Amino acid sequence: MTDIPLFPLNVVLMPGAPLPLHIFEERYKQMVNECLESESEFGMVLADEGGTRRVGCTARIVELVERYEDGRMLILVEGSRRFKLNSILTGKPYYVGEVEYLAEEPEEDVTALAEECIVLLERVVEAATEGSVGIEIQPPYRNLSFAIAGRIDFDLEIRQQILELTSEKERLEKVKELLSAAAERLEREQQAREKAQKNGHLRGDWRPGEKKDEEGEGA
Repeated sequence: MTDIPLFPLNVVLMPGAPLPLHIFEERYKQMVNECLESESEFGMVLADEGGTRRVGCTARIVELVERYEDGRMLILVEGSRRFKLNSILTGKPYYVGEVEYLAEEPEEDVTALAEECIVLLERVVEAATEGSVGIEIQPPYRNLSFAIAGRIDFDLEIRQQILELTSEKERLEKVKELLSAAAERLEREQQAREKAQKNGHLRGDWRPGEKKDEEGEGA
């Protein structure tokens, strides 16, 4: 076990996923400055009305984006290693966690499952934004589950469940289930919007009470 600075927050950080943070509390300004000086990581755990979760992810500071005159900072972090929080220690202005890092279960071939998730992801992105995926999706698909869950707006509890799963196969199966439901919902909404737009176009400038000829124009 090891001790690391701890930052409880209402977010779930995934390994490999980027996250911008605005640091404004004095204790966390001190924590981040110490991490910058020592080039070390701090731990992030989901904390909300349900309490502080026991599985989190370390954050590696990628960039100090901006430092303000009052000491506030904008930083960009990237998720690194998953850990289990065994206890919270006192003695510093900020929290310190006694943690043990979590190992992955032996790897299985998840290529087919990963490819299914990528197809579903593309459907979700197309239906939601008509844009590109924006995620590295080339083989061997290492930690694809974390890459997707770190960027798609899943519910926090769902993200936490994915973070806690100990094999990539289990995580991808969960992600596939979520993406499938999201794709179907978004595509239904997209079809409904297109139908509404089409109906509105066909109505043209017609007003109730007007007669319409076969071409749809007011008589």
